[in-house]
Amino acid sequence: MTTQITIEVDEDQLASYTDQHLALCWHVAQANPADGFATREPGELAERIGREIIRRWLRAVPPELWHHQGRHYYWKQQSNLGKWVDGVFVSGEPAIPAETPQSAT
Repeated sequence: MTTQITIEVDEDQLASYTDQHLALCWHVAQANPADGFATREPGELAERIGREIIRRWLRAVPPELWHHQGRHYYWKQQSNLGKWVDGVFVSGEPAIPAETPQSAT
């Protein structure tokens, strides 16, 4: 016995779908047997569903705020020239040792 199941996806209503239903739509869109190289619809549907998933995920995930900062480069360059000792900058010995290249074996 063979059973065929049809899933309807309303691209204009993706934002109103529950997370569970949206995940189902994602799986169905990825399993779509249509040739995505012959017609644009399969890829566009999967992309729109994926973007809705990403939109929801980013809404719930706090952004990384401190990984890259403008002062990082300049602080690293300054630390190569010396180090702070009791509130006074002393030139000479770097605060962070320079990277030494590993010998080729």
